[in-house]
Amino acid sequence: MIKAERQERIVGVVEKLGSISVHGIAEQLGVSEMTVRRDLEELSRKDQLIRVHGGARSLSADERSMLRREFTHSEKRSINADEKRAIAHIAASVIEERETVYLGTGTTVEQMVPLLPRIPLRIITNSLSVFNLLEGRSEFELCLVGGMYRRRTSAFVGPVAEDMVSSLGTDIAFIGANGIQGNAVTTSNMEEGKLQQLALDMADRRILVADSSKVGKRDFFSFYRLSDFDAVVMEPDASQEARNAVEEHTRVLG
Repeated sequence: MIKAERQERIVGVVEKLGSISVHGIAEQLGVSEMTVRRDLEELSRKDQLIRVHGGARSLSADERSMLRREFTHSEKRSINADEKRAIAHIAASVIEERETVYLGTGTTVEQMVPLLPRIPLRIITNSLSVFNLLEGRSEFELCLVGGMYRRRTSAFVGPVAEDMVSSLGTDIAFIGANGIQGNAVTTSNMEEGKLQQLALDMADRRILVADSSKVGKRDFFSFYRLSDFDAVVMEPDASQEARNAVEEHTRVLG
């Protein structure tokens, strides 16, 4: 790999993750840490990144960590679609026969539906999109949580939904998120976050499904601690840096 190509890849990795260690860059690029340090010094002098102790930070990391807008459900379907399908395969494989399963909102959870095992299950969801995809599956007992309909995410939320979810016990809950920063798992809407929090509290096992682009990002409302999830399912080719950030608090599947 020539120097210009290597440095371009370094800038790309730093921009994607916001910050990364020298070791993380060296591992991703397959080069020595000494080479990475020299490249970081040069890129820092060119104002292409910020050199910090042990690694580098994106010039716009502070500004870009906070998500600026909430994408619609249909917009999210086209974002990191391959990663979401890979995550869905892994997540669906941990479901056991006759379990009561909570499927939350979000396009990653939605990708699980065609991959669910053909075994008897009770499925609870507040997602109209998920329910519509499941309606024809006769092997499943379905429970749709009602309430105020939030079109932007195709989800039912609010006090009626919260009352219903707080009375339902589940074996396993699958929940998506907009951001993972440190130990905080975040979403854009308080009502939706509160319902996800309740669903997780009522579950024996709690699984977060989130691709690695969510790591280092945060949204408006923090609804759960990463350390309170039993696992996070990420795409198998997620960077080691993203995995390490999550594994500080819980285990990673994928």
